[in-house]
Amino acid sequence: MPEDIPVDEPCAPETGSARSARERRDAADRKRAERARRRAEGIPEPTLVDRAIATALADLSRRGRLRARAKAQKSFEGISYDLARVLGQAMEELVERRGVKLPQAKKALMARLGLTRQS
Repeated sequence: MPEDIPVDEPCAPETGSARSARERRDAADRKRAERARRRAEGIPEPTLVDRAIATALADLSRRGRLRARAKAQKSFEGISYDLARVLGQAMEELVERRGVKLPQAKKALMARLGLTRQS
C-alpha cells in the first residue's frame, strides 16, 4: 500500500549518466538565465559583438589597402591596427547598424575584448 512506504528513506544513488544529464540541464538553465539577464539589460549577444569586431577589422583592412600592402612587402609584418579605430568601427557597427544602445554596446565590446575587469 502506498501509505506504508516510508518517506524519509534515501533514494537510489544517482547513476553516472543521470548525473551527466542533470549537469547538462543545470548548465543549460544557467546559460538561459544569463541570456535573459543580458537581454533585459539590452546587452548584445557575444556573437553579435564578435561579428561587429570582425566587420570593423574587415572595413579597416579594405580602407587601409591591407592586401595590397601585404602583397607588396610579401608579408604581414609591421602591419597593425589602431585599437581606437577598431573600437570606433565596432561601436559604429553595433550602435548605428545593429540598434544597440551606446552604453550597452560599449560595455559588451570592452568586455569581449578583455579591456575591462569582469565582475
